[in-house]
Amino acid sequence: MNLHYLYSAVEFDFSRIPTDSDLVSVATTIGYGWDLLAPFLSIDEGTVEKIKEDYGYSTEKQIFQLLKAWKKKHGGISTFKGLLKSMRECDAVNVDWIMLQKELGFNRGKKSNENLLDIMCT
Repeated sequence: MNLHYLYSAVEFDFSRIPTDSDLVSVATTIGYGWDLLAPFLSIDEGTVEKIKEDYGYSTEKQIFQLLKAWKKKHGGISTFKGLLKSMRECDAVNVDWIMLQKELGFNRGKKSNENLLDIMCT
């Protein structure tokens, strides 16, 4: 039995800065209302409009660009914990939290779905 697989939730480092690959994974879990997340990420409306204009052909790419803008703006303090907290605070955005857990590889091997923030804040 692969114990690393079972305990990956405990080992996931929520204080680390997400890579672009991580942001792609996060972007795939965000849907309707993605642009309403911008103020929670401290991204201004002008940036959102530019993203919509430049990447209008793909919602997923728009979301990815929003997340990249957040990462660039906040630099060394753009952690998973901060991102996920902002996503949770924005009730208007549709996030598939279970898919997010699977995409990022934490909470594996759990028999029940634990609250993401409970895992993140421990």
